Amino acid sequence: MGDEAGGRKDLWDKWESFAKILAGVCAAAGAIAIPWFINHYTEENRKSQVYVQMMTEREKSDTSIRENMFRALLDGYLKTLGDDVKNEDLESFRKRIVFLELLTVNFQEFFNAKPLFEEVYDKLVEHRDTAKDASSRSAWMGLVKKITGVAKETASRQATTLNTIGDSVVFTMRTGEMGCVHLYEKLGIETLRKGDGVTRFKNFEEGECLPVQAAQGAGTSGTTIPMSQDQNRQESLITKGYQKRQSIQIRVVEVKEAGVAVEVTVYGDFFNGNTYVGSEPGRGFPVNVSYFDLPYMDNIKLVDGNRFALVLNGIYGGSDGNESAEADIEAIRFRNDFMSLRDRPLFEEMLKKLQQNSAAR
Repeated sequence: MGDEAGGRKDLWDKWESFAKILAGVCAAAGAIAIPWFINHYTEENRKSQVYVQMMTEREKSDTSIRENMFRALLDGYLKTLGDDVKNEDLESFRKRIVFLELLTVNFQEFFNAKPLFEEVYDKLVEHRDTAKDASSRSAWMGLVKKITGVAKETASRQATTLNTIGDSVVFTMRTGEMGCVHLYEKLGIETLRKGDGVTRFKNFEEGECLPVQAAQGAGTSGTTIPMSQDQNRQESLITKGYQKRQSIQIRVVEVKEAGVAVEVTVYGDFFNGNTYVGSEPGRGFPVNVSYFDLPYMDNIKLVDGNRFALVLNGIYGGSDGNESAEADIEAIRFRNDFMSLRDRPLFEEMLKKLQQNSAAR
């Protein structure tokens, strides 16, 4: 018994010694590791603060530079306009076009220069039409082409950017013609079928979005296509749980020299799975599409939250009011969450909002 008790005592002594050694090692490791972690955290926090401060100062500096540049350009344009108010010669209009080009190149996301473009364009056309000789008329015509070229280039840049977050379709129409643009996703439209379950949809189809026979209740495949309840007292398709997509019907009212007057009607298209069931039209509204429209700003919000813009790429084959004139138009659908630099919150504002949310918790 004595030997057994002695053995247990020796074992406990060993464990006690080991525990003391382990405690010493842990204390030493803690004395080294804890300050290191504190210093590391402090250093990372300091780097984050420096980065945030640098980004804030950089944004403020960039905003200040843009503000001063914008003020200088706009003041220069207004000064040129004031100096040449009575002397509207070719050189004065060249200066105005240069100022407008600088404004659109540097501030296309902040400033809608459409009214300025239209004012200069109208005066150029007036001078061109009242020119006394062919040489003068040709000179004024050159400026007309230049200002429309600047506007088209700006719209093209914006359309290219929007196409990266959306879809588009290009089509050509004449006065009196009607077409239907299906604002469906590129990948989704490949799987969709019309009422017969076989025919595929195209991004753009000539004619009405809802043919006359469909509006009366019979589709091309014999399938009944209900309209909204307030139009023919049939139950609205939106209450039946069908998946909804949207199309726009475009009717060209008049093709002008630098613009197109159209009537737009937004349609709700309903699908049972991938098969088309029917459509419900909204109210039509007039839209003037011109070379001077900017899709960043001149766009329309749809019911589903997306937006669409119409961009005039060109007018061919006729003069102002000529029925043979064709308008080349691009329809762009893009997400509503697109924000230009004008709409984005400042970095400092985002930080303040995050701090307020953290304090509220």
